[in-house]
Amino acid sequence: LGKTHPSTLNTIYNMGLTYQNGLKDFVKAEEMNRQALDGYERSLGKDHEDTKRCAHNLACLFQASEMNSKPKMATLVKEYPHLTSNWWVETMLW
Repeated sequence: LGKTHPSTLNTIYNMGLTYQNGLKDFVKAEEMNRQALDGYERSLGKDHEDTKRCAHNLACLFQASEMNSKPKMATLVKEYPHLTSNWWVETMLW
């Protein structure tokens, strides 16, 4: 199917969720989420719902992992301003 095919990206995204929620391997989860986000951006664009969903999940990962997340969250919010509609994202940026 290819690296940027929606089915491939959905699989990578779901693997990231498994690393995050099931295995609690936040480093690997971040790697998978960033790979999926990059693919969604390239193939679907930043405004596509799947891209936004992936960015939101990356923000959730930063909130859950607390591993030097404030700078990462600030960078993510600059690229995806829609994330500031989540109150917990705002609190991480204070």
